[in-house]
Amino acid sequence: MTVSDVQDGLAQEMAMLNSGVALGAATGFLWQAQKRALVLPERYTRISAFPAAAKASAARGWPVFARKTGGGITPQGPGVLNLALCFSVPPGQSRAIRSSYAKIVEPMRMAFDALGLEAEAAPVRGSFCDGDFNLAVSSRKIVGTAQRWRGSNCLIHALLLTDIDLDQSVAAVAQFSQELGQDTAFQRDVHCRLSDLLPPGSDTTNMAVNALWDAISAAGFAAYTP
Repeated sequence: MTVSDVQDGLAQEMAMLNSGVALGAATGFLWQAQKRALVLPERYTRISAFPAAAKASAARGWPVFARKTGGGITPQGPGVLNLALCFSVPPGQSRAIRSSYAKIVEPMRMAFDALGLEAEAAPVRGSFCDGDFNLAVSSRKIVGTAQRWRGSNCLIHALLLTDIDLDQSVAAVAQFSQELGQDTAFQRDVHCRLSDLLPPGSDTTNMAVNALWDAISAAGFAAYTP
């Protein structure tokens, strides 16, 4: 699903979480924003430098929006495909981080396998929003993940770099992070895009969408309809 801007996509994710809480269903939602932006966890908005840094970023063509999930600063917009999954943990079952991340990491690995690519969950030093549950191909980050819990219900999110301009997006994250007084040691070459890995002329986004739907459907997730 294409949404007009990042706020729409984030709002639909939270609506899916609300529906999941009400229905107890395991659902999935794929989306891509038409306009580029930077997105960060809400805790960043409490940094004293945030208002000025966000205004400066917007003036450079990268408006800033907060999300409910954790992680770090990420680029969004054309060239980024988002997968959000919502599921419930049965009563008495632990909310183990590794188990919850596996809900999205394993289907995404299956999708990469279907595309002829081998991805592994690993931190990638120098990447934006780095974490143990990135997905990397040949040690370069291609997917970032984050999650949010509400009681026994989990919303877990993955960001897949399909064909975004890495020079511009990594530079935008680094500059905004610097203006916040945060770590700016981001490196363009530790990231990769799906378009870099598929044969020239491939319909990158549609291939990713089809592979992801097949994988999450096999994992028991139904399509969420806003």
